[in-house]
Amino acid sequence: MPRSFDDARPADDREDTIVLPSPPARKRSGAPLLLIALALVLAAAAGAALLGTNGGWRNVLADIPLVVGRNLPQAFGKDKLLVLVMGIDDNWNDLDESYTAGARTDTLLAVSIDLNTKDIGILSIPRDLWVDIPKSGFGKINSAFSGGGPQRSELTVEKTLGTPPFDYYFVLKIDATRKIVDAIGGLAVNVEKDMDYDDSWGHLHIHLKKGLQHLNGEQTVGYIRFRHDEEGDLGRMRRQRQITQTLVRRFQGPAIALRVPALIEVVRANARSDMPVDKMVDLAAGLREVTPQKVHSAQVPADVGWTDGQSVLYEDRTQTGELVRKYLVVGFGSRFDPSTVHVKVENGSGTPGAASALADYLRQRGFTIVGTGNAGTFNNAQTTVIGVNATLLGEVTKRLPMHNVRFSVGRVKGGDIDIVVGQDYRIQ
Repeated sequence: MPRSFDDARPADDREDTIVLPSPPARKRSGAPLLLIALALVLAAAAGAALLGTNGGWRNVLADIPLVVGRNLPQAFGKDKLLVLVMGIDDNWNDLDESYTAGARTDTLLAVSIDLNTKDIGILSIPRDLWVDIPKSGFGKINSAFSGGGPQRSELTVEKTLGTPPFDYYFVLKIDATRKIVDAIGGLAVNVEKDMDYDDSWGHLHIHLKKGLQHLNGEQTVGYIRFRHDEEGDLGRMRRQRQITQTLVRRFQGPAIALRVPALIEVVRANARSDMPVDKMVDLAAGLREVTPQKVHSAQVPADVGWTDGQSVLYEDRTQTGELVRKYLVVGFGSRFDPSTVHVKVENGSGTPGAASALADYLRQRGFTIVGTGNAGTFNNAQTTVIGVNATLLGEVTKRLPMHNVRFSVGRVKGGDIDIVVGQDYRIQ
C-alpha cells in the first residue's frame, strides 16, 4: 500500500502489494456513474448496437472493424461532440422496494469529445449546486431531471455554465457502476484513506482501508460515494476522476475483449441515450485506442452556503467560465496535460524524505501523485523513470529537476509512471 515516508526505511518495510479481496420515499444516493459513462463512450458503447441488431453481440463485434477507419468528423458532421451524462438515483419505499419515479441526478457530467484529436474533456458538476432551473425556479441542479427529464437537465446546465448546446445525452441507472466493474473483473484502486460508514436505511455500507486494493463493483461504488468527511461532495468528485483514469487504463488491456458480452448486457439494461445506434458504433470504434492521457477532467468550483434552511453550493462564475472554455470549448489539442499522469515516487537514494520532496515538486507542477514509498534498495546513484510508453516518458523526464536520468518502457502497477529517486536528486 503506497504511503508517505518522512524518513528512509529498510527496503523490507515497503508496502506496495495489491490486496485481493408511493409511500413516503427513502432516498438512496445514486452511485456516481462516471466510469460507466466512459465505458459507454470509450469501449462499451458499441454494445448498445445490440438493441437494433439481429444476431446479438457477435454480429455487432464482427461489424466494428468495418468502421474503425471511418472519419469521425465526417460521421457526425462536426469536429466536436458535447454530451451530458446523467447518473440517476433510486427512491426506496417502506417495503424496501426501489423505484425511479421522481429520480434525481446523483452524477452530472459535461463531456466534450474532440473527434479529430480524440481528446476528451470532462467537467463534473456538483449535484448540490444552487441554480435557476427553467420552468421550475431555483433549486439544486440535481432536481432538474425529476421535473423535466434529460432535456430539462441539458437546458439547466447550458444556462448555468454557459456551455454550447449539448448534442446528445446518456442516462445511466444506479446499478450500472457496480455491474460494469464486476463485468470486467474488478478494478485495482489506490484507496486514498480509511473509510467506514453504514447507512442501512439508504442501503450503503462502506468499509475500506487505505492503499492499493482490488475492488469489486460494490466496493468501488462505496469508494466513489463516500462523502462523510470534511470534503463532502468535492472529495467524492475527485474520486470519480480517479476511477475514470483507472477504468480507461483497464480498457486498454487485451483481456477486455473477453468481457465484451457482459459489458453489452450491462449497457443494454442500464443505459439510454438519444444518440443513434450507428453513431454509437462509430464513436466506440473511433475512440477505442484512447489512452488515459487523452482524458482531461476537472470539477466546477463552488462555495458552500445556505438557503431555505438547507446546505447548498454556489458556483464560482469566474473560475467556471475559464474551465468551460478549456475543457468543453477550446480543448487541449497536442498540449501535454500533467494532471492525467498518475505517478508513483520511490526513495532509492537513502536520503530521508527524498520521495516525498520530489512528489511535492511534481504535484506543484500538476502531476497526480498516487503514492510514495521506499524502493527495493537505497544505493541507486541515478534516478530511474519507468513508464507505459516512450512519449509519456519523454514528457515526464524533461520536467524533472535532475538531468540524465535513466528511463525504460514498462508496465507500472497502479499508475502510469514510477520514479525511483537516485542519489543525483538534491532536495530543494
